[in-house]
Amino acid sequence: MNIKDAETLSGISKRNIRYYEQEGMLNPKRNQENDYREYSEQDICTLKLIRALRMVDIPLDTIRNILADKETISNAAAEQEKLLKQRAKDIDTAIKFCQEFQNITKSDNIDILLNKMDSPQNKKNLFNDWINDYKKLSYSLHQKVFTFIPDDAVTTPQEFTLALFKYANDNKLNIIITKEGMYPEFTVDGIEYTAERFYTKVGFAPVATIRCTAKNPKQFEPDLPKWKQIILTIFHYSWILIIFILLNIDVIIRGGGLKLFSSWRGWLVFISIFVLIAISLFRFTLFTYNNKDK
Repeated sequence: MNIKDAETLSGISKRNIRYYEQEGMLNPKRNQENDYREYSEQDICTLKLIRALRMVDIPLDTIRNILADKETISNAAAEQEKLLKQRAKDIDTAIKFCQEFQNITKSDNIDILLNKMDSPQNKKNLFNDWINDYKKLSYSLHQKVFTFIPDDAVTTPQEFTLALFKYANDNKLNIIITKEGMYPEFTVDGIEYTAERFYTKVGFAPVATIRCTAKNPKQFEPDLPKWKQIILTIFHYSWILIIFILLNIDVIIRGGGLKLFSSWRGWLVFISIFVLIAISLFRFTLFTYNNKDK
């Protein structure tokens, strides 16, 4: 049977079928006369298994191990069950308070409800401390703009589409391509994005990077006080610089480095170094921090 038949029988799109083939998770035979792929009943069973496992959010790496007999379905399902139960516990806590909110008005005293939400047990599951506020901000920034480095060259619209599908599958995202091309448009879980490819140098080697930008970034603004959002944003982009300065204060003092600031030339050198570090941090953020969805 051809790829259209495989799509119909498995419920998996042709693009995703090609992606699974590219990842070595499916190896259909080819017709010796026309070199077309011919999918067997076993290939359809494999596709159905992949689809079923993805529907319960099992990662592709785990599915790949299952297909290679390096992992059993039973063990993979048990591990995924533990993860989903923890997610469900967190969601149940939030749902409980949403139900309580439905029974209050603006004029009601919500101190009792806040005390419940601030209890140690509930704070494990609600965003009420600095660490979780930072996670909210980091998530917001990543949803607005995220970048990734594709494994292969992206020189055609088809390669661009495959790169987006691979990123989505690796990160367990539900992606739909709405416009193909070298400036494609797509949705992730209903959120609209545009993408572009550009090159930059890492060392002396040019590296292709794909940047994806939300069409409506305002929808991701975190529900944080403005002052806290500013502090956390500064930390998000400069934490390595802060650590670098703190680690070198003692070296500067012991080495008589404070003399550096006794003239305008010294200040110019310091500012130049600061700018270079800031640029390096931006590149680090672009190619490593943001790329890993942290």
